[in-house]
Amino acid sequence: MTRTYSVYKGEQGGKIVYIGTTIQEPSARFRWHKANGKPFNFTVLSQHQTADEMLAEELRLIELHKPKHNKRTKQNLNVRLTAVQLQARRGDAQWCQCCLRRRVNKGYSRCMYCT
Repeated sequence: MTRTYSVYKGEQGGKIVYIGTTIQEPSARFRWHKANGKPFNFTVLSQHQTADEMLAEELRLIELHKPKHNKRTKQNLNVRLTAVQLQARRGDAQWCQCCLRRRVNKGYSRCMYCT
């Protein structure tokens, strides 16, 4: 199975309010957004062969449209964390203290995958 790198937009009231990327099946990613408070109309804009092409297109579209729901301008494509990064997260309440890879809500010490 080949991996597809997709760039998509979320529209609300005819305006682009979100630009995103995914390596999942786009419909699964859209469902996740809708379940997590982004009830936009999502559409795949383009599909690419490499992550670098996908991220370059995402950044270009974010700079062009300046969507109000995008919080960052770059994406970390699930790269492995270094030992230094993992050590820095140990004891930090915002990170899961089991896997050290996912953020947790205030008052929790483990993510939903590690409970």
